[in-house]
Amino acid sequence: MSTRGPRTKSHADGAVPWRRPGPGHGPVLDAILTVLADGRPRSSHELLADVIARGELSRNLQLGAVDDALRGYLERKAQSGRRAAIVRDPDRRYRLNHPRDLWPEPSRPLTFPAPTHATLVALETARAASLGTDPAAFERAVCEFFATLGFIATHVGGNAAPDGYIDAPLGPLGYRVVLECKTGRFRGAVSVPNVSEPARYRDTYGAQACALVGPAFQSEAVLSSELHIHGVSAWTVDDLATLAHAALDPHAMRPLFDSGFAEDALDDVLWERSHGVGKRVAVIAEMLQHVAAREQRIVKKPSDAPRLTIEAAALCINEALADSGSDARCVRDDVEAAFTWMTHPLVRSAVWDDASRTAIVVVACAESSESEVSHAAR
Repeated sequence: MSTRGPRTKSHADGAVPWRRPGPGHGPVLDAILTVLADGRPRSSHELLADVIARGELSRNLQLGAVDDALRGYLERKAQSGRRAAIVRDPDRRYRLNHPRDLWPEPSRPLTFPAPTHATLVALETARAASLGTDPAAFERAVCEFFATLGFIATHVGGNAAPDGYIDAPLGPLGYRVVLECKTGRFRGAVSVPNVSEPARYRDTYGAQACALVGPAFQSEAVLSSELHIHGVSAWTVDDLATLAHAALDPHAMRPLFDSGFAEDALDDVLWERSHGVGKRVAVIAEMLQHVAAREQRIVKKPSDAPRLTIEAAALCINEALADSGSDARCVRDDVEAAFTWMTHPLVRSAVWDDASRTAIVVVACAESSESEVSHAAR
């Protein structure tokens, strides 16, 4: 098993931070996952060109290597019964196993928190302890790791007790997770996970979820069924690494402790963070600023200016998306979220035009193009 943590990817070129593939996936599949992280489907020929263009692999890479990596990965996932991160559409193009992202990238890349030094140190301590000879050391390391992410962690250990538990200090939204930690000293994986063990302490310790943590797990098809039967989530050290680099807070982590493999839930949470409402709001806000730069400058009298209501904004955005060749369309909820964000006092790229709060005026307008300035001068 590799001891390297996941590499984080820059968001500036349209890619999103993505998890490092598991052991045995290889550099070609790693590069393919990185390319597909923008949410756009590609043929194997397009994947080859984009992988080479990123400069991470040799320019002599052949199409066969891409096809072999994809075919081998999909076959392994089918045999294990696990959800594949990549799917192939009827048009023979490949994409990540999420809805297609039809929205353009915002000109200002989305930014996310960086992992703290304490979290990265705790991660490496847990990684080393997961393959060591002292189970209690691994238990303490896992508790300390979650403590660096904002949980209140308690190590218990011993007989007739869980290895530990973590509390999310979220007031009325708080929750507790029972932890069971298993080392993989001999083969680098947990051979006998005993899924029912953490579930045994759920009620006694007043927990809402249970987590089984180990370096890796064998017999995933059988384990998947047991996880759902007992309501337990399974975490590998690589999952902890993904969590560390994502720097999620305890509230965002709540779905990760639902029954099943944490890897699948992590992929869903990170996808939504990079391709969900946050991205749509960023794009809508940028487009509205461009609309305002044009319309608010050409109006002769303020009384003649059209009101930028939610309905008018939606029409403008959808027209702009269509003109750009995108099949994406915004909905009312997205525009309402953009209005709320733009008019927030800490953002203030727009203000409400009156007390009714039904229309906005954009005050942080995008800069006029050279052609607009020249036209105005004439």
